[in-house]
Amino acid sequence: MGIPTGNKVSGDDFFDRKHELEDLKSDLQDNHIVLSGPRRLGKSSLLERLAVELTEQGFLVRVIDIQDKISIEDFIDRIDAEFPKSAIEHYLNKLTTSVTQWLQRLKRLDVKGPGGISAGIELQNTSELSWHDKALALQQRLSPAPLCIFIDEFSVFLDKLIQQDRQQAEYFLDWLRAWRLNNANHCRMIFSGSIGLNYLLERHQLSARFNDCYDFVLGPFKPPSAKTMLQTHIAREQRPESPDAVEYLCQRIGWLAPFYLNLLLHESLRAARDREDESNQAKGVLLTQDVDDGYERLISARSRFNHWHQRLIRDLAPDDLTFYKAVLAALAKTSTGLTRKQLLARLNRIENNAEQRQQKLEHCLLKLEEDGYLGHADNRIQFLSFLVRDYWQRNHV
Repeated sequence: MGIPTGNKVSGDDFFDRKHELEDLKSDLQDNHIVLSGPRRLGKSSLLERLAVELTEQGFLVRVIDIQDKISIEDFIDRIDAEFPKSAIEHYLNKLTTSVTQWLQRLKRLDVKGPGGISAGIELQNTSELSWHDKALALQQRLSPAPLCIFIDEFSVFLDKLIQQDRQQAEYFLDWLRAWRLNNANHCRMIFSGSIGLNYLLERHQLSARFNDCYDFVLGPFKPPSAKTMLQTHIAREQRPESPDAVEYLCQRIGWLAPFYLNLLLHESLRAARDREDESNQAKGVLLTQDVDDGYERLISARSRFNHWHQRLIRDLAPDDLTFYKAVLAALAKTSTGLTRKQLLARLNRIENNAEQRQQKLEHCLLKLEEDGYLGHADNRIQFLSFLVRDYWQRNHV
């Protein structure tokens, strides 16, 4: 069994997240949820695992990846296809105790949406919406059933929609909000994506259209969970326990995202294999030297992390790109990060207007934090991943 270094994980490759799963189940009883957090934390894998556990408890759950959809009609058709009438009828005829208790605890809210749109199923200017009737038919068909609708890559889809037609995107968000808040709605929804939904909504001044959802922020592994996962993978490679190397690997990674832990372990094990082959040794304990060699191999392969740079080029206007790269360059030069005051001082040559510099930095940090570049520790701003920091320092400073 190999070490997963990119794809969603399931089964025996899914580690920990016990408390997160318990909290999500609890929060879903009273809320719709935005599952947020930086990239590479395993949000999609967590959604899949949650779906498995809720299905085992008797719920009708679908995880729906919509990143390839380009229109509202596509979105509606995909949701509709995932919940055929026959499946819902069968589900309602065999409700388990868990589902029945869930229904009894559902909150009923009567909230006004942005622009005066009520929490019912009516939208304004429906003559302009070719998808309106289809949307309401879907809402009316699904709302009576306690369904779990988990929409992955929603932010990717919404970003495309906004670029195509801002007004249509607003109507679409209004409809979803009205559906979520309708008194007759028994469905529960989770929205997630590989780009930050909160940043996207704020950037386009659309946050009010999603403020009814609970923001569930996924964090990195705790050290015990990270070490358990690493030791398990090492054992699968038929190597003895390597506690010193595992401890050292966690220190070198810094931010204990499962993706980066597995990535460095994968390269460290290859470095160990090469070391043993060169010295004609049998497979043995993983050494801290192997971790250092694996780390160097990773940051020396420019293509491994180049997508972090390419994503900024894709998403940002030229002036913004210059500012964002200046922020990252300043932070890549230090292993301990910078205070906000220190960072603002270093950006003076890029933007000498203090008020505009402050505003630009706030927007910049929101995006870079949501997208997994940066984080905070002890009031200092720094790269989350030491691997990405050292790659950036080597290639973009």
